[in-house]
Amino acid sequence: MNLRDWFAAVNKFFESLSCSCHQDLAQDGLSCWRERILHSVLAAGTGLSLIALVPAVYMAFSEGLWLLVVVDSCAFLTITFLLVMRRIKLELRAAAVLLLTFLVGVFVIGQAGFLSGGPAWLFAFAVLSGVLLGLRAALLATLLNALALAVLAGLSAAGMAAEAQEAITPTRAVAAGANFLFLNAVSAVSVAVLVNGLQTLNKKSEAATNAYRDERADLLRTREKLKQEIVVRMNSERALRQSEQKYRLLAENIQDVIWMMDMKFAFTFVSPAIERLQGWTHHEYMKLRLEESLTPASLKKVFEEFNRQYELGLASGSFARSSTLEIELLRRDGSSVWSEVTASFLLGEDGMPIGVLGVSRDITERRKAEREKRELLESLARSKKMEALGTLAGGVAHDLNNVLSGIVSYPDLLLMDLPRESPLRRPIEVIQESGKKAAAIVQDLLTLARRGVSTLEVLNLNDIVGEYLISPEYQRLRALHPRIEVETRQETELLNVMGSPIHLSKSLMNLVSNAAEAMPNGGKIIIATENRHLDRSLKGKEVREGDYAVLQVADTGVGIPPEDLHRVFEPFFTKKKMGRSGTGLGMAVVWGTVQDHHGYIDVRSAEGRGTEVTAYLPATREESMKPVPASSLDSFKGAGETVLVVDDMKEQREIAAKIIEQLGYVAKSVESGEQAVDLLKHERADLLILDMIMEPGIDGLETFHRVKKLHPHQKAIITSGYAETDRVQIAQRLGAGSYLKKPYTVHNLAVAIKSELNRN
Repeated sequence: MNLRDWFAAVNKFFESLSCSCHQDLAQDGLSCWRERILHSVLAAGTGLSLIALVPAVYMAFSEGLWLLVVVDSCAFLTITFLLVMRRIKLELRAAAVLLLTFLVGVFVIGQAGFLSGGPAWLFAFAVLSGVLLGLRAALLATLLNALALAVLAGLSAAGMAAEAQEAITPTRAVAAGANFLFLNAVSAVSVAVLVNGLQTLNKKSEAATNAYRDERADLLRTREKLKQEIVVRMNSERALRQSEQKYRLLAENIQDVIWMMDMKFAFTFVSPAIERLQGWTHHEYMKLRLEESLTPASLKKVFEEFNRQYELGLASGSFARSSTLEIELLRRDGSSVWSEVTASFLLGEDGMPIGVLGVSRDITERRKAEREKRELLESLARSKKMEALGTLAGGVAHDLNNVLSGIVSYPDLLLMDLPRESPLRRPIEVIQESGKKAAAIVQDLLTLARRGVSTLEVLNLNDIVGEYLISPEYQRLRALHPRIEVETRQETELLNVMGSPIHLSKSLMNLVSNAAEAMPNGGKIIIATENRHLDRSLKGKEVREGDYAVLQVADTGVGIPPEDLHRVFEPFFTKKKMGRSGTGLGMAVVWGTVQDHHGYIDVRSAEGRGTEVTAYLPATREESMKPVPASSLDSFKGAGETVLVVDDMKEQREIAAKIIEQLGYVAKSVESGEQAVDLLKHERADLLILDMIMEPGIDGLETFHRVKKLHPHQKAIITSGYAETDRVQIAQRLGAGSYLKKPYTVHNLAVAIKSELNRN
């Protein structure tokens, strides 16, 4: 082992000696150093005692100093024991070491005299006492040294102690003892004071360390608390961000508009959906005043509801309520949109309102659906009225038309026999015209009920207008209203329609008549036609996309009050003066006619600014057939063919038979279908004129069905004072010819008979 390894081993040894005080160092640094000093002294003493034991044994054998061997052996064992037993308290081991040092010093002096190493042991005893146990121990050790020296000096003077190697006078002994004690006291006290100072500093250091430790612990606790608060805050901020993201996502994607305003009606928040609803961005909208976003009527409604809810809150002591209104909002482009607004108060900590929170929802589609539902209900109610009217008309039309046949048909027969210059011709013509007008009223009832004859042909509305302007009805209208100006605006390339010229002419006449009645002081009536293509709804009504021929009648009259506008198509609703065609059926007939033609009608009116009625009729690309001028009755004369009239009305049979005979045919008649079948079992007829409705007994369809079994090629004409029904169409599919509506004229009957007889 070299010198470096030896020093490393020694250093490791002393580190092992001091390692036990590391734990105490954290609590008391001075005690740790005292522990080190004590262990160093014990370790050094153990080694030196072991070394000193060898000469002591030699001296014991050579000089007989066996007591020295005993003392050295006890000292070695004691020091070794104290070195090993580290669990004994520092104070007890220090006291044992100091006592051993003191006894060794006294023993050495007693054995070898004052000039030996004994005083050095006593000196070390006092100094170590101050180092290991403090100032009091140092003073006590100095006193013990003085006492020991005095006792040893006395014993030496008495010859009981070892003699000095040279004579020492008492004066010199006292002086030496005094110097020794002085130096011993000074050294021990100085060391003790130094140690006490270090101990005081150590305590202050410990106090500072403890204070630092406590402060550090507080800081650590504060730090942990701050960490926890930071974590909580971060979690709260994260939750807040997530909540804000969810709210923003909800606010930006929901179709409804979320808004807030203060108590001065200034907007504080508006969701982006406002741009879809009203056209402004939410930044622009927040700068608007409330009156800039609502119609005046809705603004008044909002203020009234706000005041009402606020007063209710004051009266009840609670503002926790909401209110829902339907209001009209203004859009950026100047248009308006209906919205359902649900609003409630925003409350402060004192429970008083600090603002308003609301949600606005576009209810355009809902109002449209409600309007369509209302119109559907009105249409249903109107249909029920018309159905009731149709039932009424159906009940009387047949009998009434049979009665009118005598007024319409007989004048034809009379006029055929009267000369042109007869004074009776004009009265008979008036009677016939009156009958025709009465028949037209019955036809209006049937048309109103949408149960009239619907003869559809390709026609042009310009022709309808032209024919009306040269009709007697128009001339009579001009005579009644001389201050009215009529203007026409007709499109030259107007599309044709598939319709009934009679019904459309009657509808035009009714529209012009209503327009004239609306201008008692004169004015202008505009009759216009044009082509239009419809591809969107018409005043909330769904329409079929396509081309339409439009007939429009507008006037500059008094207009229709808003409360009456939706009633203009109701049957019997009229405000005309009595005696001027004021039956209340005119507009209802127009409505029924347009419906029969699968078209649409639109009425726009304002009080004092006139009325505009527009009828849209589906256009057709087919070409119209020009009417053939009516020829004289000579071309329709018969050649003695037999015509059998089957009718339950006696007057109708007589009229029909008379006309048939005048036309050159052989007329026969029976009053029921059963009689007709019995007659045809034995006889033949070239043509049957069958009344469709006969009571009691079988009707015209059943009669024709039975006759067809007897004569499969039997020809027939169907007549009725009612309306064309499904049974009429069935009879025609079985082989019957044309349908002739009562009351019929001589010309109509002649044309029908000739056409059927010539039909293959």
